Amino acid sequence: MKKSLLVMMLVATFGKTQALAENKIANPRFDDYYTVKEGESLQNPSASFSDPLAAAHQLFSDSEEFFNELRNRLYSLLQFDHHNENYGDVTEPYNRAKHFGGWLNDRRDDVCYNTRAKVLIRDSEGTVDFSSNGCSVSAGKWQDPYGDRSYTRASDIQIDHFVPLKNAYISGAYKWNKTKRCLYGNFLGNEFHLLAVYGKENASKSDKTPEGYMPPNPAYRCQYLVQWLKVKMIWTLGLTPPEKDRVLELAQENHCDVNQFVYSAAELAGQRQFIADNLSLCQ
Repeated sequence: MKKSLLVMMLVATFGKTQALAENKIANPRFDDYYTVKEGESLQNPSASFSDPLAAAHQLFSDSEEFFNELRNRLYSLLQFDHHNENYGDVTEPYNRAKHFGGWLNDRRDDVCYNTRAKVLIRDSEGTVDFSSNGCSVSAGKWQDPYGDRSYTRASDIQIDHFVPLKNAYISGAYKWNKTKRCLYGNFLGNEFHLLAVYGKENASKSDKTPEGYMPPNPAYRCQYLVQWLKVKMIWTLGLTPPEKDRVLELAQENHCDVNQFVYSAAELAGQRQFIADNLSLCQ
């Protein structure tokens, strides 16, 4: 039943797409794109679809009963809204330093760890060691989920932006201001937006979508797809038609349980509230 439901979703949403010519920075360009579908109830009627932060503020100002109801309301990550607008048609070529900046040391706390150090500390399975300055992590124990291997030297580990910065930029972040893009680059609101992974494996992934990269660890592939769609949903980022179709194909090929592909309204609202509450990180 679960498999047949996934097949039905795949057939219903699979369609021919016509790619336009690629621009000079090799961004994918299409005359349409998709976003993960969310219910009308999450939107503030007075706010535009592109303003999820305003919707989150509205949700958290409502009654406790309404919020409790949201906890039990689930969205399927395998349903999409179609948009007849250009995708990837950015006016300025992607530049990480200019558009997202680098790792930050949060001046609001009393530690000297930047975002990289905080992720290394969070993801280590044991106590970490620090370099002589007491701020940079030098050793620990990290289980790379992509290759399912353990590493102890921090120099072997890179911090992966799960939906890579370039992909985020061309799929919607080019519309944001620098403050929001900086927060995206340093986001610690969940444990999958940034991941400690083996550096060479992260280089293999680069800025690819699931069309071009899936982790070699087969036990992680369904979770990988779920997390990809969650990040896209939280930040209202677009998927190209081939990207969306390939995600559905991969879910079927890897015999993923469709019950994994859900996200509660309360979790989504909580993530967007975290975004709104932490914009000052980059100001």
